[in-house]
Amino acid sequence: RYFSLRHSTPPVSRLIYPVPEKNLKGLGIHATVDLAGKVKFGPDAVWTGDRGDFGVEDGEEIRERFWEAVRRYMPSVRREELYADYAGVRPKLSGPGEPFRDFIVECPEGFPGFVNLVGIESPGLTASLAIAEMTAGLLGVEEVENV
Repeated sequence: RYFSLRHSTPPVSRLIYPVPEKNLKGLGIHATVDLAGKVKFGPDAVWTGDRGDFGVEDGEEIRERFWEAVRRYMPSVRREELYADYAGVRPKLSGPGEPFRDFIVECPEGFPGFVNLVGIESPGLTASLAIAEMTAGLLGVEEVENV
């Protein structure tokens, strides 16, 4: 889930990441600024057994949890300025209480030319060039020089 900030002038113009807490399911509730200048906070991570649950809850308990996280690095934000914006699904390779699993790169048998790239989270962007090279190798694509 993400919450956004009701604010005519954004108080920040850059991404803000808090220091991660121990045993966190992700990077924590951080601040991002979209192209329109809207400040968003999130995501939080909630395990759900319902694959069809895409609801954006705006309960006071959830708003309070977001506000508590946000005010650690942006103390000027008031609770009433936060509103539920959107939610999404992030598939995970490991469930609650299971050890972290890195992403998977595989070619399933019987599907020539098909490569599964599964569970790519942070540091997926950092690893993207290496993942691309590995994928190209699996597909038999020869190295292409930079143009």
